Amino acid sequence: MGSLQSVHEQQRLSELYRYSILDTPSESAFDDLAKLAAFICATPIALVSLVDTDRMWFKAKVGLSVDEIPRIDGFCSSAILGEDLRMIADAQADEELSSHPLVTSEPKIRFYAGVPLVTPRGFRIGTLCVADTRPRALTAEQSTALATLARTVVTQLELRLLLKSQMDFQSRTDDVVTTRTAQLSAANESLVGETWERAQGERALQELSGKLLTAQDDERRRIARELHDTTGQTLAALSMTLAQMKPNASTANAAHVEECVGLVSSASAELRSLSYLLHPPLMDVIGLGAAVQEFVSEFGKRAGIDITVDIAKDFGRLGGNREIVIFRIIQEGLANVHRHSGSATASVKLYYADQDVIVEVTDQGRGLKLDSEGKVKYGVGIKSMQERLRPFRGKLELNSSARGTKLTASLPR
Repeated sequence: MGSLQSVHEQQRLSELYRYSILDTPSESAFDDLAKLAAFICATPIALVSLVDTDRMWFKAKVGLSVDEIPRIDGFCSSAILGEDLRMIADAQADEELSSHPLVTSEPKIRFYAGVPLVTPRGFRIGTLCVADTRPRALTAEQSTALATLARTVVTQLELRLLLKSQMDFQSRTDDVVTTRTAQLSAANESLVGETWERAQGERALQELSGKLLTAQDDERRRIARELHDTTGQTLAALSMTLAQMKPNASTANAAHVEECVGLVSSASAELRSLSYLLHPPLMDVIGLGAAVQEFVSEFGKRAGIDITVDIAKDFGRLGGNREIVIFRIIQEGLANVHRHSGSATASVKLYYADQDVIVEVTDQGRGLKLDSEGKVKYGVGIKSMQERLRPFRGKLELNSSARGTKLTASLPR
């Protein structure tokens, strides 16, 4: 371990632990990257290796059955000391590695190539590596592709951390709302008959709710931009690398290259869907109409619902956060159609009526459930729409029967 002392080990380990990924179950995002590395480099072994205090733990693995091995100098532990690719053509011919346990016993590695996983803060926490049981070397194209995949692994780690941050933020938000609601409830009980005090408390809760919804939208916008600007560009680079490799692939490997192209395309599509769910980028560039068209098209495909969109020709840009409010109402309305109505069709309409913006989401499903008094039961989604409309003095109406449900939202433009 003496050769590792040059690494700021304590800081490096703190960076590794910050991702909270050690000893977690397998995840398809990392498994697919290991499979891509094995295929591109034509090796039987590929690993996403994370270097802990005294072990090397594998988040994803191809061609290896164990989940971890002791941390000793030689392969991954030494690879994190470098900046770029470390390649060993024949480990048996290497004086330092010829007696290494992975060389002398199963899987009897002869060839190794590893690229360090360098975090945005400059710490090398592991490697993306490939290995073979025979001596060989990587081509320049394979080396470039392996480095690209290593950056993609780090991007996935960052994305995983961002999503965890969003979930933690949501949890803290829920705690704040719960605590504040409880406080207001206790205040209301002690101020029965004091209508002015109650009104003040309700306004405070409404303001808090509005601020929390705005904070959520801002966080979603930030995460969506991170996905687009980092992971999206990395996948685009990987797609170009595969395209460059495709003409030189053998007949036997042509189908595998095509499969890899499909995997990258699928990952890009999933990334776009997640980005649109968080915050539609078209809204900031073109406007609400284009964002709604794009979202409804993707949602209909995923949910298996035939959705028509009717947007008035004179429907222009809206100010004061109105566009994101309308988009969230459409998003929540279609989610309710998918979860509860059982309808195979739906429609979305956007138009102006006098000085109001009108949003309609209609389905032909089973209608909303009624409570014991015969009144419509409203869930969290409906209450969230009402809270979003409240700062604009907007209105929400629901008409439901056994023939379907129509949701109508209106707010001044």
